[in-house]
Amino acid sequence: MALLKTDSQVGLPRAREAFHRYIGSILGLALCGVTLQDHRGEALHPTAYRLRCRDSHSASDYGLGESVPLSRLQQVPEDLVGESLTALLDLTIPENAKVPLFSADWVMADGSTGGTWDHTPDLSGDFTFSYPLPPAEEQAGSHIYLVSLLKIVLDEVDLLANDEVVNPAAVMTESGFFPLTVRPLAQPHPLAERTENAKAAIRRQPLFSVSQTEPTIPILARHWSLLASLLRFSKKGEDTEPEGFRLRRTADWVVPSHGHPSEVYEHLARVCNVACSFCYLFGNPDTLAIARAKKSIARDELDTRMTYYRPQERRALFSAQWELNEFLVDPRLPEVMRDLRETTDRPFFFTTNGNPLTPRIVEQLAEVKPVHFVVSTNTVDEPLRQEVMKERPNRTWTALHCLQELRRHEIPFGVSLVATPDFPLADLTRTIETVSELDPNFIRVNEPGFTRDHPSPMDFDTDVLWGSVIEWTQSMREKTHVPIIAIPSAYEENFFYDDPLAARVIGTIPGSPAAVCGLRPGDVVVGVGYLRPSTRSEVVSALMLVKGKVKLRIRRAGQSLELTLDTELMPKYPYTGPYIGKYIVPHGVVTAPSISSGDARGIAQQIEEVGARHSWLVTSSLMLPAARAFIERSVAEHADGIDFVVATNDYLGGNIRVMDMCTVGDIHGALVRHQEKTGRTPELILVPATGFNAHGRDLVGRHWGDLERAWNIPVRLLGHTTQFVF
Repeated sequence: MALLKTDSQVGLPRAREAFHRYIGSILGLALCGVTLQDHRGEALHPTAYRLRCRDSHSASDYGLGESVPLSRLQQVPEDLVGESLTALLDLTIPENAKVPLFSADWVMADGSTGGTWDHTPDLSGDFTFSYPLPPAEEQAGSHIYLVSLLKIVLDEVDLLANDEVVNPAAVMTESGFFPLTVRPLAQPHPLAERTENAKAAIRRQPLFSVSQTEPTIPILARHWSLLASLLRFSKKGEDTEPEGFRLRRTADWVVPSHGHPSEVYEHLARVCNVACSFCYLFGNPDTLAIARAKKSIARDELDTRMTYYRPQERRALFSAQWELNEFLVDPRLPEVMRDLRETTDRPFFFTTNGNPLTPRIVEQLAEVKPVHFVVSTNTVDEPLRQEVMKERPNRTWTALHCLQELRRHEIPFGVSLVATPDFPLADLTRTIETVSELDPNFIRVNEPGFTRDHPSPMDFDTDVLWGSVIEWTQSMREKTHVPIIAIPSAYEENFFYDDPLAARVIGTIPGSPAAVCGLRPGDVVVGVGYLRPSTRSEVVSALMLVKGKVKLRIRRAGQSLELTLDTELMPKYPYTGPYIGKYIVPHGVVTAPSISSGDARGIAQQIEEVGARHSWLVTSSLMLPAARAFIERSVAEHADGIDFVVATNDYLGGNIRVMDMCTVGDIHGALVRHQEKTGRTPELILVPATGFNAHGRDLVGRHWGDLERAWNIPVRLLGHTTQFVF
């Protein structure tokens, strides 16, 4: 395994410095001698740009959104194409079918201009990140080449004037007037294949792996594709055609990050050793901005990602999004965990089917605590598990005995079940009764979900099945000391209770202060000390703040009670603290996520800043009851001026109905339908941040800001709460 370059003396370039150099050059060329116009035909005069992001929080945390002054060229260069090629070659090297073109000649297709380049190969020993060229989006003659390039670049940058985003709709050049049309919002950008070609001479990674997590790289790919249709290349007198490109210097792509070790170890999960009939990965559309692997991560790529992982500086190699399969199947896991533990004390968190967790592996993982698991047990019926999960018998035995090993080594874990018709409720009942004796942190019951493209038949009535699962889940909570969480939790909270915002307790983690104080499933917390929280989110925040012995006021079965929570009680296994992977359980209290007061302040602020009398708030059918109650209760002064626009998951289809998985195209479609239904156009569109990553990208890599470019009215992202809301 490569040594981790965590020594501060090993210098790195400023985050995305090379890309900013490239963007500055391209914008300088593209904006020289032209006039930008907005949708009203008024001239725009941008003075700066910024990389697009989700919101101000992601801008500061991930090095995005910083305003960079534009450098204006005094005169138009004679060779615009050559200048742009030079900028592109500063951070990439083209490749043909088998080799990189470190040196080559080029000439315009019409023979008008040409040139050459000669670069020294990278001798760092780093892994080579290589990508294919995507299909050409349009044929660009030399007279409109920079207009076409500007369209590409504007997918990753916002232009600014007086610190405000300006959206050009057209450009006026010496050759004429050219619209800068936004690609139809329901259409992802073409990015070649989503599955890697692991047998090719050059093992190129799909652009889908970076189209939402490092969208700077697809910009470079689309630029090369544009040039490939405009130029002719040759090497040593023989014609050659670029088919891909590589990043020239890996160190240029070390970027700000959250510093969690998953930035490295998540790449161990590219393949799986079972084939569950209900697995959602089988239903992923071909245009989803997540790459599909055929092999485990290459050793040299893993070494390179380890090399540039710097948790103390909160920097790491750029993120790449691959389908997450089985984390523990890669034999390098113990070695990677030991190396990572030398650099960070943050918990490792894995989701696993359990069958790689042999006693030896569990013992090795116990040596690098803290480690948390969610084990997809699904059933304790061995033949049934083997049939549904396509699992070998010896692996099934290991999977069903690993929970005992985890408990023996006091490694906290949750158990995950999927309530598909394959696993009847009677079987799930037996499974919960069995695993509860092993003290998991929680049991997660996933409602069965499927997309339009899922190959397995899913011929059930979603509301009937989901409803029966919720009723069964509620009954099971009375029979076990382990919290049972139904996923999506919003379905239960919104359709099975009068108040969808109430701070209702799902359960308490065994061994936690909350379990000792006597909280029960169904209790509604109305007071924490002197605080009076009104939503679950506020209860979680209050519980994270309090110390010592605290009075909890609750409602239970129509009665008001007071309990004493001793936050200083020594925790006992399986409770180890307020964080279990991605879940926050302060003092062991388990609640469903919810909207917060911060969302209310954000909505009111956006409406007042724009001066909007009529706004549209996008939500999902799953969260509509909570959204209505929240606006009426917390933003009452603006409630009469807000329309709720329900977005449906048209891109994924099937029975998916959550905002987290809505695309920009889905949201746009809902807005169009609401406009046609009401005959009105709003003054402001409010879109929840849920479903958009730090770069502001959706499941197919589209940026939420494209909505404003298409609608030409203010669109604001509600960024306070970013998961499981609206």
